[in-house]
Amino acid sequence: MTRQQGLTLLEILLIITIIGIMLTLFGLSYVRSIRSAELREAAAQVATDLRRARSQVQRSSTNITLSWTPDSEGRVSAYTVGTDPARSLPNGVTLKCVSGCTAPAGAPAGTNYNSITYTAPYGELATQNGAINGKRFVLSSPATGITPLEVRVVGVTGKVILTRGTS
Repeated sequence: MTRQQGLTLLEILLIITIIGIMLTLFGLSYVRSIRSAELREAAAQVATDLRRARSQVQRSSTNITLSWTPDSEGRVSAYTVGTDPARSLPNGVTLKCVSGCTAPAGAPAGTNYNSITYTAPYGELATQNGAINGKRFVLSSPATGITPLEVRVVGVTGKVILTRGTS
C-alpha cells in the first residue's frame, strides 16, 4: 500500500497565517521607515533653506525673510523664503515653532513673530523690540512612535542647528 505525501488543509492555513503575520510586521516597519525618512527630509529642507537664505543675504546685500502662517494649533505645513513660491513639507510632516514665536510681554501689537529675517550685509538675525529673534522649531511626522526633529536658529549670526527632538 502506497501512502501519498502532501499537506493537509490545516497545515496550509497555518503556513498562510504565519506568512500573513510576517508580511504585516514587515509592512509596518517599512511604512515607519518611510515616514522617518520623510521627517528627516523635511528637517533638512528647512535647515537648508535657512542656511541658503543667510548665504544669499551675504552675497546680494539684500534682506531675506523666511515666513509662515500657523494653523489654529500652531502647526505649519508650508513656508516662504523671500519672494520664492511657498515650500511645502512632505506628506503630513508639520513644523511647529516652540520658542521665539510669541510676542514677549510689553511688545507692541501687530509685530509679526512668524518670520525670521536675515539682514544685510552680514546675514545676521534681525532684532524685534531689541531682542534677537532666535527660534526653535519641532518637526513631527503624522505617524506615531517617530521621534521628532528640531531645527534651531540661534545667536546673532542666525546659525542653524539640526538636532533630534524629544518624543
